[in-house]
Amino acid sequence: MWDWNVAVFCRNEQAAIARCIGGIADAIGGRRVLITLIVNGSTDDSAVVALQAAERRGVALAVYTIGFGDKANAINRFFYDLREPARYYFFIDAYAKISPTALAALETCLATRPDIVAATGVAANGRTMARNTRPTLSWGGHLHGQLHALRADFLDRFTARKLRIPIGLYYGDGLIGSMAMHDLDPINVEWKTQRIGGSSDATYEIPELSPFRWSDIKRQFHRKIRQQRGRLENLAIRSIVYTKNYEGLPEYADTMITSYLDHFGRPKVSALDRYFQSLALRQVRFAQRPEPASMRPVLLCRLNPVPTAAPQLQTV
Repeated sequence: MWDWNVAVFCRNEQAAIARCIGGIADAIGGRRVLITLIVNGSTDDSAVVALQAAERRGVALAVYTIGFGDKANAINRFFYDLREPARYYFFIDAYAKISPTALAALETCLATRPDIVAATGVAANGRTMARNTRPTLSWGGHLHGQLHALRADFLDRFTARKLRIPIGLYYGDGLIGSMAMHDLDPINVEWKTQRIGGSSDATYEIPELSPFRWSDIKRQFHRKIRQQRGRLENLAIRSIVYTKNYEGLPEYADTMITSYLDHFGRPKVSALDRYFQSLALRQVRFAQRPEPASMRPVLLCRLNPVPTAAPQLQTV
């Protein structure tokens, strides 16, 4: 059994993945840790760069590739297929760099607070820090996808009930946070924000967008579309889980969005957001189902460092 199994979700993060792996290496201490890198839908050399970084730092790394670019599917695959026995499970986005104290702080949070099922980090830079840090640490209710931890028994109960995150869900981490606050039972267990703990020592940094970089302008534009999609997702989820529990969620997020709109119509938004909502609805309307083979993870390679010897690279 590993002390920690750290899942890293990556899509075209060649420029950031080495920094991410380095941050995890700095946070390991003397624990037995496996990093499970899930590279989904990438067209760059993220996997190669990550392997090089892990080899330099002497950390254990398993790299899986998924052709279909979707974090919700990658989360499901980790929960069911890729996670290895560990005392604690951590989840990090590849563009984030965690602090050296982050993982130990989240472990301590879970170990000393039996009332929580999840623990989340907080941002050390950017607008997210100013907006969410104080409420996250004060009363919970936020599970940040960039850095969080889950209890092993939470994942075991999730998989025992054959629950899944709907494929294509933008706010997949938010749904997991909802599941944590309801302790996987929204019908019988009251929503309690304090079931998600936080630690001021568990911080992460993320790249800050610039209004003067064209790539960042495009990224923010697409983020606005995804945020409108996320709002539709949340409305659809609430219309399902309080009567059918989480088992009532469909396999694909587009299915529940379409069903919600058929029953309740398009929600009202501001004039500024109406354009982005229309683009989000267009994506839902014309979305195509991925081929099953493209959604399955493939082991690219596994790096198992051997003490006092050169790291051994096993390729598949």
